[in-house]
Amino acid sequence: MGKIDLLLATYNGARYLPAQIRSLQNQTYEDWTLYVHDDGSTDATLDVVRRFAAADARICLVDDGRRFGSPADNFLHLLSLSTAPYAVFCDQDDIWLENKLERLYDTISRADDGRPLAAYCNAYVYNPTAGTIDGYATLCHPRTLGDAFFMNGGVQGCSIILNAALRAICLDRPPYVVMHDHLVTLAALAFGRLLYVDERLMLYRRYPGAVTGETYGTFRQRLGVFFRRGKGVLFEHHYAALRSFHDHYRNRLSPKQNRLFERLYRYEHRSRPANALAILRDGFRLYGKRRVLFLKMLLRPLVGKDL
Repeated sequence: MGKIDLLLATYNGARYLPAQIRSLQNQTYEDWTLYVHDDGSTDATLDVVRRFAAADARICLVDDGRRFGSPADNFLHLLSLSTAPYAVFCDQDDIWLENKLERLYDTISRADDGRPLAAYCNAYVYNPTAGTIDGYATLCHPRTLGDAFFMNGGVQGCSIILNAALRAICLDRPPYVVMHDHLVTLAALAFGRLLYVDERLMLYRRYPGAVTGETYGTFRQRLGVFFRRGKGVLFEHHYAALRSFHDHYRNRLSPKQNRLFERLYRYEHRSRPANALAILRDGFRLYGKRRVLFLKMLLRPLVGKDL
């Protein structure tokens, strides 16, 4: 088995899978095993995977009959099957640049001292309909646990490599997980480290119907979404996941980290102006800036539906 387990969760991805798997096979770092688990596809996804697996011994289809109806649960199921020193999540519809694995492995292996650790890279936003490859898929880079509270997600799942120590923590999972990358990001920041490789190492494909929804590559585009009416500062499912994370890991968090969560919960009971002023005092940030979160708190309710 390889030093890296690649974890590919599939669902009706036959149209995009061949390009993605070929981009894995073209990696300059070759010591990997690809585990694929399908979540009940009704197209030719399984035929595509079986064809590639027959030609490449590093590709393994996990055909255990389990169905989840959730990408988060599918990815975490794959993570539970991983035994290599490192694991990398893999979306079915992206295209990796040939040095992605090499750069991620070099970064994490040099820094790995046995404690929980993850590293992530950036990506180009690829819009095949418009024929564009530009922008940055990730604009928000959390450096502390508090930085991640208001992101409404984690760093991009398919950009992450994690070590065995962090994998063990994530597999002792909270009762409610909104997405696997949200859990991994919170766990890395709470119990270890999260490193950033400042390079765009894949094409993050966006198209109508993508599981992760619409992605905007520039700050200007995201600013328009930022001011869209009717949205909360936090989406209700991400807020629920934060509470579940805290409840589950409370006894393993430091007193300072527990106080951080308690400060977050106080925002439920104050007015918007009071919350905005509290941001300046508490030091929470978004996109690395207090003023961005201050403005968001002033304009929106704390928790709302993802529109």
